[in-house]
Amino acid sequence: MFAFGLTTLAFSYLLPHPDPKRQTRRFRLTIALLTCATAVFRSELAILLVTVTIYGLSSSLIPLSKVIPPFLFSFAFSLLVSVPLDSYFWQRKPLIIWPELWGFYYNAVLGSSSAWGVSPWHWYFTSALPKILTNPLVSLLLLPAAFSTDGTRRQARRVAIPALSFVAVYSLQPHKEARFIFYVAPPLTAAAALGANYVWNRRAKTTVYRLTSLVIALSVPLSFAISTAMLAASSLNYPGGEALDALRGLATATTSTPATTFAEASMSTSTSAPDLGGTVVVHTDVLACMTGVTLFGQHHSLPPYLPRGVPLQPGRAAVKKTEEEDDVTFTFDKTEDPAALRNPDFWERFDYVLTEDPKAVVGGGPWEVVGIVEGFAGVEVVKGEKTDTGNGDVESGGGGGGGKDKHNVFGRGGLVRRAKDRVRGLTGGWWVGPRMVPKVHILRRMREGEGRRAVAE
Repeated sequence: MFAFGLTTLAFSYLLPHPDPKRQTRRFRLTIALLTCATAVFRSELAILLVTVTIYGLSSSLIPLSKVIPPFLFSFAFSLLVSVPLDSYFWQRKPLIIWPELWGFYYNAVLGSSSAWGVSPWHWYFTSALPKILTNPLVSLLLLPAAFSTDGTRRQARRVAIPALSFVAVYSLQPHKEARFIFYVAPPLTAAAALGANYVWNRRAKTTVYRLTSLVIALSVPLSFAISTAMLAASSLNYPGGEALDALRGLATATTSTPATTFAEASMSTSTSAPDLGGTVVVHTDVLACMTGVTLFGQHHSLPPYLPRGVPLQPGRAAVKKTEEEDDVTFTFDKTEDPAALRNPDFWERFDYVLTEDPKAVVGGGPWEVVGIVEGFAGVEVVKGEKTDTGNGDVESGGGGGGGKDKHNVFGRGGLVRRAKDRVRGLTGGWWVGPRMVPKVHILRRMREGEGRRAVAE
């Protein structure tokens, strides 16, 4: 989002200015801002820098001699800031590292990003952009109107053509994500606003303009409602972070103190609550890490002091305790090596596991599922008689018992489940809303003698 702010400001300087001298200066600021955003934050913005520069040169908005100085100055300044600072925080060999160059080489040159999935070349235009812009009138009516009208054509092209060219070139990259092209939303929205303004100012002239203006006006609250719904749905896509939050409550709860939270209440009925004190070692799988188990969530405070010459093990992160966690220290392992994960001895070291598939935990048991976190899996329409879901419990196959156990549902999944029960009770069993499915299972190693439900090895 730091890059998003810089690119939005850069696009604002592309808008026409009545003073030609100031216009050249504004274009140079655009070059400087895009260069900084590329070198420090997002390497793919080099494509946007090129498309903006080519458009400026081809449209005689700025000569090449005025482009090179701001580029060189901003590039040198950005490297002086990024390389020392990022090299210190990355703590990797070689000691000097430029993260954006490393990321570009790994993802684009080596093609490693394709391991995360590929999409057809047209995906940005046919799927991502319509969702980002939300309002269908932007691409179907307003942008064409802005491009075809004499009074708005020059302003619209200045911001829209470089943005669309960026998307077109970036479409050559097989791996695609909507977040890679968020930067084009402000310029395309600005160009669409020019088209909307043109139609609105002529609403009194003909019936067509009047009806079109009405449709445009109604599309604004409709787009707001759609955006709000998408925002609510997106908040359900971070089961890893919610599992991490639930884990802290589970690992630090005791049966001897009153239960004050949902997590503590769920553990207060269990004889398998862990003892306080010492280190809780946790393994988190890929899905959990991709959906919220990050250093921002792991560290509630400053990282613990490490004596000189005692580095952290690769893939491990020690987390300093907080007042609420008493003497418990969390150590996280994020190993992805398939060979290591298939080794039963690998799992012997862990107290808890956050995993998408409990069957993937092939050793170190027995394990019990102490809770699950659900995630968004689309929209569902449910009709018929209401059935009791257990007010926050979910039925899933147990481990060695062979039956069905009820596991606590943590996070927003539990809220959705309770809301669904309430709505279905009022509507005779009908429900239209998010469909939630188990995403992350919280597993705890059972100690010797505990006759609890377990996950089969």
